[in-house]
Amino acid sequence: MMSEASHMQDERPGGGPEMGSRNGTENGTENGTENGTENAPENGTENASQEVRPKLGSHAVLSLRFPPFPVPGEADESVTAPHDPVRARQVVEELGTVEEVLEQLPDRLIADLPDPRVRADLELVAVGCWGNAVHITDPALGGDFLTYAMTEEVRGQRARHPEARIVGSIEMDYGNSFLEDVVDLPGGVEAYAAGWDCDDEWDFAGDPEAVLRAIGVDREAAAEAGFDLDEDPCDRVWSDLGILALWGLPGGLGVGPGAGGRRVSVFRVRRTSSAASEMEEAWFGR
Repeated sequence: MMSEASHMQDERPGGGPEMGSRNGTENGTENGTENGTENAPENGTENASQEVRPKLGSHAVLSLRFPPFPVPGEADESVTAPHDPVRARQVVEELGTVEEVLEQLPDRLIADLPDPRVRADLELVAVGCWGNAVHITDPALGGDFLTYAMTEEVRGQRARHPEARIVGSIEMDYGNSFLEDVVDLPGGVEAYAAGWDCDDEWDFAGDPEAVLRAIGVDREAAAEAGFDLDEDPCDRVWSDLGILALWGLPGGLGVGPGAGGRRVSVFRVRRTSSAASEMEEAWFGR
């Protein structure tokens, strides 16, 4: 299922082989797990004001779109529905990164969600449910080649929702930024890209052109929207492919999660032990 541009590698871009790869090296996985377990504060209550290492703007977002899917170039009225906080609660309780929901905070505009600054912010998960769209902002899904939370969550969501389009997007700014994007469509069509913005060697899987065909967007329209197949793979804006899969071509009603002043529910959660370990690596371990 490799694309023509696939450069799967054993060495993490921007780092030595001992640091791990997408599939994990022995040392990278063991060190990340051990350090995360030893350093993670019990129940997330200690060192709540400890600053995170990634810079502001770092984020991890997982989105699902259920049928009927948007028709490219046409108004997408289905996602102009108001936010459903009851469904949002169900969504957050199903996440593999969440052990328990401790508190449901007041709904807020998605544009008002703050970036994580300190450890306590990592306890917060935001979920928007608008018609047939679900938008999850969860810092526990962030990371780099040493962590696998996003990959595992996409697999879990695929098992629960075989009919959905699933898109995951990560950007973690450590001075150099790690970017990871996955578009997973019903029936097994997918595209995956991950790497460091300072490195020309990325990991790729799947077939982005097959994704465009499946969602009904031609190469020229995709390029105009920001995803250009004629660019070198590591220069493409892979997050724009996910936007096309979720929201269709620009110009329709409600394109993008922030359009129309959409609201989200915010939850304070207790993390699973595996999520706490990977978060320690991703947000404090560099």
